[in-house]
Amino acid sequence: MRTTPAKDLRVTKTLEAIDRTFRAMMLQGGYGSITVKALCERARINKKTFYRYYETLDDLLAEVMSAYASAWRERTAHLGRASDFAQITRELFYFGAEQDELYDVITCDPAWDGIRRQLQDDASGEHAENVPAGFTPELWHLLYAYVSQAGLAMYRAWVADGKAIPLPRAAETAARLVCQGTDALTSEWSGASGRK
Repeated sequence: MRTTPAKDLRVTKTLEAIDRTFRAMMLQGGYGSITVKALCERARINKKTFYRYYETLDDLLAEVMSAYASAWRERTAHLGRASDFAQITRELFYFGAEQDELYDVITCDPAWDGIRRQLQDDASGEHAENVPAGFTPELWHLLYAYVSQAGLAMYRAWVADGKAIPLPRAAETAARLVCQGTDALTSEWSGASGRK
C-alpha cells in the first residue's frame, strides 16, 4: 500500500499519473508484463518517486483492488441477509457498470483468475462471514457461494455480449434467476437452524 499520503497538488498529480499509467499498462499487457522501470518511464517519473509511495508493484496492485473492494463493501454494507440476495445481485450489475474498463477485464477475463479471486475475497468481507439467524455456517457459505458465483457468471455473460441488454433489465433478470433458485432453500433453512 501507499507509504506516504497525498499532501499537496504535486503529490496528488504524481499519484494520479502512477495510477492512470498502471491501469493502462494492465489493460495492454496484464500485470505480469509491468515493471517499475517501464511504469516510471511511461508516467514520466523517476523510480525514486515511485518507491517514495510504494514498496513494490504488488502494493500498487493491492491499492487498486482495495479501491474496488472498498467501494463494493460500502455500497452493500446494509445488505447481508438471505432476503437481500436479489438486491445484492442487482447491485453487482449496477456497480460493475459504474466501474472502469479494468474492472470488467479483471472480473471477466479468465487470464485474471488469481487477481479476481483476491478481489472477490476482499469484496466479500463480512457478508460471507456474518451468518444470519437460522443458518449454520456451512449452509450459509454454500448459499453465499451460489449467489455470488451465479451473479458473477451472469455479469460476465452480460459483458461478453457487449452489455446488449439494457442494464436495468439485465440486473433484474439476474436477480430473479438467483432468487428463484434460492427461495425454496432459504425459507426451508431459515425455518430450522441446522436442517440439512
